[in-house]
Amino acid sequence: MLEKILEDHALWFRTKGREGDRAILNGVDLSLAVLKDACLVEAELMGARLNDADLRGADLRGANLQDAILAGAQLQNANLEEADLMMTNFKGAQLKGTRLGGAYLHGADLSQAVDLTAEQLKETYSDENTQLPPGL
Repeated sequence: MLEKILEDHALWFRTKGREGDRAILNGVDLSLAVLKDACLVEAELMGARLNDADLRGADLRGANLQDAILAGAQLQNANLEEADLMMTNFKGAQLKGTRLGGAYLHGADLSQAVDLTAEQLKETYSDENTQLPPGL
C-alpha cells in the first residue's frame, strides 16, 4: 500500500497535480520504512512516526512534518528545504549532507541529531524553543 501511495505522489508531483494523488500520511506509523530516494515533495506527514526510517536521498521539499518523530532516521543527503519541521523530534537522526535551507525548525528537538552542522542551519527558521546540539 505504501508503495502505491509513493507512486501516486511521484506522479502527482511530476504532473503538477493533474494525475496521481498527493501523499497524505498524517499520523501514520512509518517506523523502519524504507523511503530511500523517495519523492515526497509537499507530502503531508504531520505527526507521522518515522522512527529509524531510511530516508537517505529522499526529496521532502516543502513537506509538512510538523510534530513528526524522526528518531534514529537515516536522513543523509535528504532534501528538507522549506519543510515544516516545527516540533519535530530528531533524536539520533543522521543528518550528514541533509539540506535544510528555508526549513521551519520552531520548537524542533535537534539536540541529539548526528552530523548536523552550523552551515546546514544558516538559512533555517527557528525560535527560542528550538533545541540544538551543544556548540551550535
